[in-house]
Amino acid sequence: MTKLLDFLYNRLKSYGVDHVFGIAGESVHVHFHYLEKSPLKSVLMTHEPCVGYAADAYSRIRGLGAALVSYGVGSLNLVNAVGQAYAECSPLVVISGGPGVAERRKYSHLHHKIRTYETHQRVMSEITALSIIIDNPITAGKEIERALQMAMTFKRPVYIEIPRDMGEVEIQEEPFQPTNKPEDHAALEEALDEIVKMLNNAKNPVIIADAELARIGLQKELITFAERVNIPVASTLLGKSIFPEEHPLAMGVYFGQLSNSKVAEFIHNSDFRLMLGVILSDINLGMFTAKFSPDDAICANIDGLKMKNHFYPQIGLDLFMKGLLARKDIKSHNTPFPRIQIPNYPTGEDKDKITVKALLSITNDFIDKGYRVICDVGDCLFGGQELQMRGASTFLSPAYYLSMGFAIPGAVGAQIADPARRPIVMVGDGAFQMTGLELITMAKYKLNPIIILFDNKIYATLKYCEPPKTMQPHNIPTMDYAKMAEIMGGRGVTVNTVGDFRKALQTAKNTEDTFILLDVKLDEKDISPALRTFGESFGNFVEASAVGKIKV
Repeated sequence: MTKLLDFLYNRLKSYGVDHVFGIAGESVHVHFHYLEKSPLKSVLMTHEPCVGYAADAYSRIRGLGAALVSYGVGSLNLVNAVGQAYAECSPLVVISGGPGVAERRKYSHLHHKIRTYETHQRVMSEITALSIIIDNPITAGKEIERALQMAMTFKRPVYIEIPRDMGEVEIQEEPFQPTNKPEDHAALEEALDEIVKMLNNAKNPVIIADAELARIGLQKELITFAERVNIPVASTLLGKSIFPEEHPLAMGVYFGQLSNSKVAEFIHNSDFRLMLGVILSDINLGMFTAKFSPDDAICANIDGLKMKNHFYPQIGLDLFMKGLLARKDIKSHNTPFPRIQIPNYPTGEDKDKITVKALLSITNDFIDKGYRVICDVGDCLFGGQELQMRGASTFLSPAYYLSMGFAIPGAVGAQIADPARRPIVMVGDGAFQMTGLELITMAKYKLNPIIILFDNKIYATLKYCEPPKTMQPHNIPTMDYAKMAEIMGGRGVTVNTVGDFRKALQTAKNTEDTFILLDVKLDEKDISPALRTFGESFGNFVEASAVGKIKV
């Protein structure tokens, strides 16, 4: 027999979790008591959305993350971050406290309750693979294990609510018998026979790789397969760096017609497209500017394999990749293809005003294998796709769900998950104002990210993605961000010129004991080429949608 919370946190440890991100509260105070005795470390943050973003980033690197919040006010504050994790296939365990089982029976109303005592659990059921309340000591161990298995198998968040009078109950540690995903090996061989035939006959095949590969940990398998058959690999915006961008088979980011024109042309003219772990969203398809239909591709995902008019739910991405690597009858190809091109924008002289293009070129020269870029939503994301990353899965962003405010708390989770890589945070001033208070957390835990703040005093993406007829200024209030960084325990540098930025990055490189924020003062009309192109496309899309011109 063991105490429920001992069991929960020991099981998380067995899945590779070493840290739990959370906010203290009266319904979870006993959790923090048990965490102190457990092999896990708690990381206290300032606000529940930040808890979610940090745990999400942690899970993308480690394979599983955990967030601990109070009942109601905590769990509902976490909803957006959990929704993002669900949309982008990030396995996140949400642990919530709650009124005791006896309290629920005795009192009709207690603080934080909304409609019923199950309301919060039902809300979470919409954005998780499994949402449960642990209220029975007999089944508690099996239910917790079932939730953890669901998170690991389907790479989605799960929600575990533990009433406060359940945390210290004795539960039976019975061996859990996992329900494995059904696998159809006969169907796999049948599908592979057809796929291999198509691939061997292809003149210009291509692989498009996305984030689901990273969630399962198949980056090495992707490299092995690509090298064996000598096929070029492009990533989506969400999957940027899933395939090492310094690799000779790397084509860079595919973003529909908005990507490098030669890369787009090659992919659109390809006679064999193998899409591995691709989330088929408007963003990943370049606002639907892709000149091919996913129906004309082999689409292997966590939830099944789709080819032509057939869907095989019992051939998941992991099984498919194992089967593909086992085939010895795939020939090597030798088709010329456009290799990754990193724009080398002129930076001007040191005295010149800093621009987005100069920022990207200088940052690109600065990055080496010791860094991981954590990118927020905004022009930093569109410009960030032009950086060349060193190493696999070294670029993290919410590039499908597009929730602003991810990067600052995400950097906390990323550096705690992998201290060997120092985060470079790219964030706009609008997103920074949402979650920038987590600089306090960075200082508290002696983390040292380099934060590059795009300070243009507007919501640039919102402004430049609107149709010209309705374009709004979207100005936002500003402040002295460099001084704010120092008040919060770090360092701050104001950047006005090209020379300022070069010196600031060198200062940042030498600042190892705390975070440093570079407040880069940009003109509000100065945006990246990628955002300008995307904005025009998206603006036309929105305008056509508003007047009913989009064909269904």
